[in-house]
Amino acid sequence: MSSDTRNRRRRERKKNRVSPGGYMGRANRQHEPAWRPTQPLPNRLVLADRFRPQKEIDIHLAPVQARWIVHHAGGGLLPGGKPAPTVDGMSSVIATLAENFIPRVPCLCGVREGRPKATAGVGGHVQFLVNERDRVQVVAEEPACWRLVTGRVAKKFTEGSSWVWVQNTTPEPLHGEIYYQPATTHRLGPPDLLFALRMNASASKDFPAADLDETMDIGEYSSTFRGAIRAEHEERMRLYEQYSIYKRPLVQLDLGRMKEHDKASIKIEGIADARPSLIPGDTVLLRPIQPLVHLAPGYGGKTVAHQYMVEIESRVLNIVRGNKNRPDQVIISWDLDLQQEDALKDHAWVREYAIRFIPQSTTVERCLTALDWLDSLSEFQQQALKDILFPITGPTVKPLAAELRQVMRGVPTAEDYSAQTDISDIGKPLNELQSSFVRMVRARTQDPSFEMTRPPMILTGPAGTGKTKTLIYAIADVLGLLQQKGPQSKPQTSTNRVLICCPSHAACDVLTRRLSGLLKRTEIFRMYDHSRPISTVPGDIIQFTCQLPGSDRFTLPPPAVWTHLKAVVCTCLDSHSLFRAQLTNNAIRSKQQCFRTFVLSGSNPLGLRFGQVEKDDNPFFTHLFIDEAAQATEPEILCPISCVVDPHLGGRKVEIALVGDPRQLSPKVYANSVQDTLGRSFMERLLRRPVTCVGGGEESLLGPTEHNSLLDNASSLSDLIRYYHSVDGQEQLTVFLTENYRGHPSMLMMPSCFFYYDRLRSAKSMDPESLAFWCEKLRQVEELSKPISVAIEPSSGGVDEMDTFGKIYKQKWPIHFCGVRGADSSIAIDSFSGTDSWVNLIEAHVTVGIITKLIQSGVEQKRIGAMSPFRGQVVTIRKLLREKFYHDVNVGTVENYQAVEQDVIVLSLTRSEKEFVSYDIEKRMGIIGQPKQANVAMTRAENLFVVVGNPDVMWQDNCWKHWLRFCLRNGLWYGEALKQWDEVDSISYKGLKFVSTIDLADEGKGSNELVVSTLEKIQRVQSPKSTLSMYMNELGASLPNYAQALRG
Repeated sequence: MSSDTRNRRRRERKKNRVSPGGYMGRANRQHEPAWRPTQPLPNRLVLADRFRPQKEIDIHLAPVQARWIVHHAGGGLLPGGKPAPTVDGMSSVIATLAENFIPRVPCLCGVREGRPKATAGVGGHVQFLVNERDRVQVVAEEPACWRLVTGRVAKKFTEGSSWVWVQNTTPEPLHGEIYYQPATTHRLGPPDLLFALRMNASASKDFPAADLDETMDIGEYSSTFRGAIRAEHEERMRLYEQYSIYKRPLVQLDLGRMKEHDKASIKIEGIADARPSLIPGDTVLLRPIQPLVHLAPGYGGKTVAHQYMVEIESRVLNIVRGNKNRPDQVIISWDLDLQQEDALKDHAWVREYAIRFIPQSTTVERCLTALDWLDSLSEFQQQALKDILFPITGPTVKPLAAELRQVMRGVPTAEDYSAQTDISDIGKPLNELQSSFVRMVRARTQDPSFEMTRPPMILTGPAGTGKTKTLIYAIADVLGLLQQKGPQSKPQTSTNRVLICCPSHAACDVLTRRLSGLLKRTEIFRMYDHSRPISTVPGDIIQFTCQLPGSDRFTLPPPAVWTHLKAVVCTCLDSHSLFRAQLTNNAIRSKQQCFRTFVLSGSNPLGLRFGQVEKDDNPFFTHLFIDEAAQATEPEILCPISCVVDPHLGGRKVEIALVGDPRQLSPKVYANSVQDTLGRSFMERLLRRPVTCVGGGEESLLGPTEHNSLLDNASSLSDLIRYYHSVDGQEQLTVFLTENYRGHPSMLMMPSCFFYYDRLRSAKSMDPESLAFWCEKLRQVEELSKPISVAIEPSSGGVDEMDTFGKIYKQKWPIHFCGVRGADSSIAIDSFSGTDSWVNLIEAHVTVGIITKLIQSGVEQKRIGAMSPFRGQVVTIRKLLREKFYHDVNVGTVENYQAVEQDVIVLSLTRSEKEFVSYDIEKRMGIIGQPKQANVAMTRAENLFVVVGNPDVMWQDNCWKHWLRFCLRNGLWYGEALKQWDEVDSISYKGLKFVSTIDLADEGKGSNELVVSTLEKIQRVQSPKSTLSMYMNELGASLPNYAQALRG
């Protein structure tokens, strides 16, 4: 072998040698397999979780020689390796508001006439001459002045009086001083970037957890949620690791000189549907697959190449959903300096990266800040919060006068208000239940509390019952926009100001639009966090926001603007900005007290007299309304509560109202150990808490545990939902709405039985032309498959109802079930997707076929929605629709459709293997065995509801089993039947007990009950007239309103 050949081979071996950090040479890089399993994989892991080769993990565990931080508000490294400082204009605005919202004056509160005199040295002891009664009063009125703790008695003077020593080991600011600077925010330490890569990474399970249904201790309450928040954050870090990708190029965006910073995009199919979702602010860690090369002068004037590894830390700025043939994109910050850009350039190939995502800690820090506020209160002050967190008795409220009990229509003050385009719905009348909630809010507003903050008011009800409309009416009444009964018939002037919060931005935007039809533009403020991309905000909402001058960053308005505001709308977490800026009822009241005391002291240099300073007992925010409260975790609810609750004794207290439906989706959490804490909303916990109300009540607000035992007793039905009955005509705490204004009555029949104790009523007026239109479309969908041929064998037991429900009657109802036997498959190995990446191609094609038939028959694409509980199926259906150029069809998961209605819903259940159902229930995914997800899915359609699924799997779930029976007896079942029916000609209903509702928690009763709702009995128009009369008599005993409406 020649020397040239040996040298050439030596150079090739050196070129392909693996570097110390696990990076591979160019030749191996081109021919290596996509993934290579290094050990046998558990079946569950292969089917449910994406497999990651060990080399992908090793590349992130390897040590690096440099770290580049390219955050969105700054970039690169300063000399010496320190990160460049970020520019946060919001912080300076918050500091200005805290400093100047109330004029800063010297505090004289501790030396007022009639108050205990105090002598103090900095860092020394403070002596007060007080008795026990006065000590409590001082603590109540001067909560931030001195910390009074029981010390040793130095000397007795008179009976009942004593010297109390108070040690002040750390100098504290005087009363009010702490409110002139931004509030302290809980800050977590640097994140453990390698936590999720460890083999034993899992959520914490050893945190102390108190029984929240029984405890009355604030300390136990706080420690429980602190542990739960930590466990959930660790679980999210582990789940984010499923989104890691290997060998993925970046596309740098050319934004021009006018933009504030550079950006880059990462194309990832399906990332917009990821759960947990990527959100702006998440950390992105990028490591080049090939090490960087640094050329340096060497010995003898030669240039020596040194390889080094670098990790780039960036931030997620936005997630852009793909359309047509373009995949989803993750927009990240990419503000590199020239030296860094040159180091990354390589003209031989496109630079590829190994990419990881780390969840941001903003949510955690804000929730912990709210808990810190709770723990910082004294024992006396915490007592003021127990009626909110742990109510045990109902409040006492004076009844409204007769002339105030009628709820009149609103009189909007918006400049562009038009009755023909009333987006607020304020001109439409309310039903009796909706009016009762408005009267409840009005009664509390007319008779405010000056001692303790009352327990929250609760408005609940299923989708389509008008909860948002009722909330808008209540807000309008608080702000004096509703007419009062009387000769004047004019709105009352009001000085109230409301804080309106929701867990999501979409819900906040809906309320802002509704309020824009009531108030002037200068009276509404839609508050966003400064990190929110302005491109994600709807154009019609921008006018109600505030941006920093010369920037697209959101901020808070100056003090002069706040005095004219009547409504502030924000998410629960974004209300933290109010807390930081000291725009809270407690801080403003304390600073106002200091200002009044200084002015009235007689020695102030401002020259103000007594008559120029009036005491105002109204808090800054008089009311707090939280919409969609059933979807927010309890620490999230504490964020706005910390802004409005003032534990100071005296002064008018804020009124709190929660609106939502606890029988729909709960807060989305991922750690198994936090399901009973973070996984249950504050609203649901209150509704389940036993409370003694005025005049008595049921065991809990959600109804007694044994539902079926009470349903036979007609007299108990009226008290089953509304826990607090009326006292002098005033419902004191809760109102449950039962009249539904959405969809055909047939769509309410089974949800009413499953989730609402058979109490729903259909109040929608059906348009004959619209009904005929959708019936025609349904007939065309039914042509795609055949109805099942099995018949129902009537019972010979002499039960009258079998004459009707023992036969199949083909109903003209806009409901269709298509039985399909597909096959489950997971795309987890082939994509980034995590545990909910299940696909059923047969169901996907059937779903797309139904949608295609509807579009071809004349239904607009934007009126159709496709739904699946699995993210993988959503991505697959969306891809199939895009191939047919159906880009306007809305496709999403069940969670995406919360609080959203669509004319047509086509639901693909996806699951076809019974063996995987138990795993779905364990991981809380899918729709089988998930009652709340089923409730959302069944109540989204307005004109046509189509379900595609495997009947054998559905039959295993008590809820879906009765839904299939409903479809069977009404001729709505097409396609595949149950396998157990294949060899029989008819089905017997012998021995079945007829009930009007079921207990989903009791699986044993499902096989012995036949659920027939009251609505279904009324709507069975093909029943004999004599049988219908029998139902009228039966309904007359329990539901007079139904019977009266039917006779009418």
